[in-house]
Amino acid sequence: MSSVEQIRVIQLPKEVDVFHYHRMQYSSVLHQGQRSKILLARSQIIPDKKFAVKQMPLLSDEDRDRFSREMWLMKLASDIRGVVTLLPRPVFCGPNGYLIMPFYDKRDLLSRTGKLSHDNWMKVFVRAAVSLRSLHKKNIYHQNLRPENILLNTRDVAFISDFGAACLLSEGCDKVDTWTAAPGFRGPEADKEDGQLCTFQLDTYSLAVSMWQVLSGLCPVKNKPLDHLDNIPPQYAALLRNLLLPDPDMRWTLDKFLTEALELHPDLSCFL
Repeated sequence: MSSVEQIRVIQLPKEVDVFHYHRMQYSSVLHQGQRSKILLARSQIIPDKKFAVKQMPLLSDEDRDRFSREMWLMKLASDIRGVVTLLPRPVFCGPNGYLIMPFYDKRDLLSRTGKLSHDNWMKVFVRAAVSLRSLHKKNIYHQNLRPENILLNTRDVAFISDFGAACLLSEGCDKVDTWTAAPGFRGPEADKEDGQLCTFQLDTYSLAVSMWQVLSGLCPVKNKPLDHLDNIPPQYAALLRNLLLPDPDMRWTLDKFLTEALELHPDLSCFL
């Protein structure tokens, strides 16, 4: 990936404290994943300013390629509203790589379940859909959209995060033959053994499941979304029913979803 070489990365000796170097103070672990963890840090200059720091072990060529791809795609998407951005330059220090990002006080969508009206949730998902559509226009597919990876700021504006599974398609291509989204958020077509998969429609399905989970309060691993739309307002259930269709050719695209959402809420046109 030659374009990665255009991104300046800070290389620190292993004995240097990454947080002290960036004038931050380590606070706590926000999330522990299989391949990385998210750390909370506070500015030593502005006490109220917080950062989310993604620490990734770089123990193999595969680890280093994954880190490079993630930082490169985040840089490529840095001009898109509603996508988490890198702040200082990425850092290599000892056996780890570090990506420094803003901290979002409202955390992720699940932490806000039950705290917003249905209409306000629709604003959140329209913004997320606009951001996802912009990623797709750059041939980036996310492959891991779920409520934990959509963050909210203090004004409940959505930001797509975690590009660890994201990839860049070749120009003119929108198909792949494998899909790694989490169980419950995988489009049904991803588990078929034959055929090419449309990445954009799979991302759309994952976003729809995220929307359904927040509105229904149910877990998609234990419940089929299409079987549990009764407790969602009918106008939003109708949107979800078309976004969750098993057949990707019949499933609404993001453009169609945004058109229909604006029919319900013309005031959301300012987000486009």
